[in-house]
Amino acid sequence: MKNNIYLTISVLVFVTISCTSTKKRKPNTNLPPKYAVTAEPEFKHQGNLWFIDNSNDTIMNIEIEIADTDSKRETGMMHRKFMKSNRGMLFIFPDEARRSFWMKETHIPLDIIFVNANKKIIHIADNCQPYSLKSIPSFEYAQYVVEVNAGFCKEFFIGTGDFIFFE
Repeated sequence: MKNNIYLTISVLVFVTISCTSTKKRKPNTNLPPKYAVTAEPEFKHQGNLWFIDNSNDTIMNIEIEIADTDSKRETGMMHRKFMKSNRGMLFIFPDEARRSFWMKETHIPLDIIFVNANKKIIHIADNCQPYSLKSIPSFEYAQYVVEVNAGFCKEFFIGTGDFIFFE
Protein backbone atom coordinates (compact mmCIF):
# COMPACT_ATOMS: atom_id res chain seq x y z
CA MET A 1 0.00 0.00 0.00
CA LYS A 2 2.80 2.33 0.95
CA ASN A 3 4.58 1.53 -2.34
CA ASN A 4 1.40 2.34 -4.30
CA ILE A 5 1.21 5.80 -2.70
CA TYR A 6 4.86 6.53 -3.57
CA LEU A 7 4.30 5.26 -7.08
CA THR A 8 1.18 7.41 -7.52
CA ILE A 9 2.95 10.51 -6.19
CA SER A 10 5.96 9.85 -8.44
CA VAL A 11 3.75 9.49 -11.50
CA LEU A 12 1.86 12.73 -10.66
CA VAL A 13 5.12 14.66 -10.18
CA PHE A 14 6.52 13.29 -13.45
CA VAL A 15 3.35 14.18 -15.39
CA THR A 16 3.25 17.67 -13.88
CA ILE A 17 6.90 18.35 -14.73
CA SER A 18 6.50 16.93 -18.23
CA CYS A 19 3.48 19.09 -18.97
CA THR A 20 5.04 22.31 -17.75
CA SER A 21 8.40 21.79 -19.45
CA THR A 22 6.92 21.20 -22.92
CA LYS A 23 5.22 24.57 -23.11
CA LYS A 24 6.69 26.61 -25.95
CA ARG A 25 7.24 30.28 -25.56
CA LYS A 26 5.84 32.45 -28.30
CA PRO A 27 8.48 34.52 -30.13
CA ASN A 28 8.56 38.24 -29.49
CA THR A 29 7.30 39.64 -32.79
CA ASN A 30 8.51 43.12 -31.87
CA LEU A 31 12.13 42.03 -32.29
CA PRO A 32 13.51 41.25 -35.77
CA PRO A 33 15.54 38.08 -36.32
CA LYS A 34 19.30 38.50 -35.95
CA TYR A 35 19.84 38.28 -39.71
CA ALA A 36 17.13 40.78 -40.68
CA VAL A 37 18.13 44.11 -42.15
CA THR A 38 16.33 46.67 -40.04
CA ALA A 39 17.35 49.85 -41.84
CA GLU A 40 18.35 50.75 -45.36
CA PRO A 41 22.13 51.19 -45.55
CA GLU A 42 23.14 54.83 -45.95
CA PHE A 43 25.37 55.95 -48.82
CA LYS A 44 28.93 56.63 -47.64
CA HIS A 45 30.76 59.09 -49.91
CA GLN A 46 34.24 57.56 -50.06
CA GLY A 47 35.54 58.99 -53.31
CA ASN A 48 34.83 60.23 -56.81
CA LEU A 49 34.87 58.43 -60.15
CA TRP A 50 35.12 59.85 -63.65
CA PHE A 51 34.05 58.20 -66.90
CA ILE A 52 36.52 59.17 -69.65
CA ASP A 53 36.24 58.64 -73.41
CA ASN A 54 39.02 57.68 -75.87
CA SER A 55 39.85 61.37 -76.43
CA ASN A 56 40.59 61.68 -72.69
CA ASP A 57 37.54 63.91 -72.22
CA THR A 58 35.41 63.51 -69.11
CA ILE A 59 31.96 62.13 -69.92
CA MET A 60 30.54 62.22 -66.40
CA ASN A 61 31.65 62.03 -62.79
CA ILE A 62 29.92 60.47 -59.79
CA GLU A 63 30.33 60.11 -56.05
CA ILE A 64 31.21 56.55 -55.07
CA GLU A 65 30.98 54.21 -52.16
CA ILE A 66 33.75 51.63 -52.20
CA ALA A 67 33.31 47.88 -51.75
CA ASP A 68 36.85 46.57 -51.26
CA THR A 69 36.43 43.72 -48.77
CA ASP A 70 34.73 40.34 -49.21
CA SER A 71 31.92 41.38 -46.90
CA LYS A 72 31.30 44.71 -48.65
CA ARG A 73 31.49 43.10 -52.09
CA GLU A 74 29.00 40.38 -51.08
CA THR A 75 26.51 42.95 -49.76
CA GLY A 76 27.00 45.55 -52.49
CA MET A 77 23.79 47.46 -53.24
CA MET A 78 21.53 44.97 -51.48
CA HIS A 79 18.71 46.35 -49.31
CA ARG A 80 18.90 49.86 -50.79
CA LYS A 81 15.68 51.28 -52.14
CA PHE A 82 17.06 54.43 -53.75
CA MET A 83 20.28 55.84 -55.15
CA LYS A 84 20.78 59.40 -56.38
CA SER A 85 21.65 59.67 -60.08
CA ASN A 86 25.11 61.10 -59.38
CA ARG A 87 26.16 58.19 -57.16
CA GLY A 88 27.39 54.66 -57.57
CA MET A 89 29.32 51.85 -55.97
CA LEU A 90 32.83 50.83 -56.99
CA PHE A 91 33.83 47.22 -56.33
CA ILE A 92 37.59 46.78 -56.11
CA PHE A 93 38.99 43.26 -56.39
CA PRO A 94 42.60 42.27 -55.59
CA ASP A 95 43.13 40.83 -59.08
CA GLU A 96 41.66 40.40 -62.52
CA ALA A 97 39.30 37.47 -62.99
CA ARG A 98 36.04 36.61 -64.68
CA ARG A 99 33.40 38.17 -62.46
CA SER A 100 29.74 37.36 -61.99
CA PHE A 101 27.11 39.35 -60.12
CA TRP A 102 23.42 38.87 -59.33
CA MET A 103 20.59 41.09 -58.14
CA LYS A 104 19.40 39.10 -55.11
CA GLU A 105 17.95 41.44 -52.45
CA THR A 106 18.71 44.44 -54.69
CA HIS A 107 15.63 46.67 -54.83
CA ILE A 108 16.62 49.02 -57.66
CA PRO A 109 17.49 48.26 -61.30
CA LEU A 110 21.17 48.83 -62.10
CA ASP A 111 23.68 49.16 -64.89
CA ILE A 112 26.68 46.98 -63.99
CA ILE A 113 29.94 48.11 -65.59
CA PHE A 114 32.86 45.66 -65.72
CA VAL A 115 36.34 47.22 -65.93
CA ASN A 116 39.74 45.59 -66.47
CA ALA A 117 43.00 46.29 -64.60
CA ASN A 118 43.83 49.09 -67.07
CA LYS A 119 40.54 50.75 -66.03
CA LYS A 120 39.03 50.18 -69.47
CA ILE A 121 35.32 49.31 -69.63
CA ILE A 122 35.07 45.80 -71.09
CA HIS A 123 31.36 45.03 -70.64
CA ILE A 124 28.17 46.77 -69.55
CA ALA A 125 25.15 44.81 -68.33
CA ASP A 126 22.42 47.40 -68.60
CA ASN A 127 19.08 47.52 -66.81
CA CYS A 128 19.72 44.55 -64.51
CA GLN A 129 16.42 43.69 -62.85
CA PRO A 130 15.85 43.70 -59.08
CA TYR A 131 15.71 40.41 -57.14
CA SER A 132 16.96 38.34 -60.09
CA LEU A 133 19.12 35.30 -59.32
CA LYS A 134 20.32 35.25 -62.93
CA SER A 135 24.11 35.36 -63.26
CA ILE A 136 25.48 38.58 -64.77
CA PRO A 137 28.95 37.73 -66.12
CA SER A 138 31.82 40.00 -67.09
CA PHE A 139 32.71 37.73 -70.07
CA GLU A 140 36.30 39.01 -69.83
CA TYR A 141 38.75 39.54 -66.99
CA ALA A 142 37.72 42.41 -64.71
CA GLN A 143 39.29 43.91 -61.61
CA TYR A 144 36.72 46.65 -61.01
CA VAL A 145 32.95 46.81 -61.22
CA VAL A 146 30.85 49.96 -61.07
CA GLU A 147 27.13 49.87 -60.24
CA VAL A 148 24.97 52.85 -61.16
CA ASN A 149 21.23 53.37 -61.67
CA ALA A 150 19.76 51.59 -64.69
CA GLY A 151 19.82 53.81 -67.79
CA PHE A 152 22.86 55.77 -66.62
CA CYS A 153 25.17 54.44 -69.34
CA LYS A 154 22.68 55.14 -72.14
CA GLU A 155 21.88 58.61 -70.78
CA PHE A 156 25.55 59.65 -70.71
CA PHE A 157 26.73 57.59 -73.73
CA ILE A 158 29.13 55.48 -71.68
CA GLY A 159 30.22 52.34 -73.51
CA THR A 160 32.81 49.61 -73.83
CA GLY A 161 36.20 51.06 -74.64
CA ASP A 162 35.69 54.07 -72.37
CA PHE A 163 37.72 54.33 -69.18
CA ILE A 164 37.24 55.12 -65.51
CA PHE A 165 39.42 57.07 -63.13
CA PHE A 166 38.77 57.22 -59.38
CA GLU A 167 40.18 58.68 -56.20
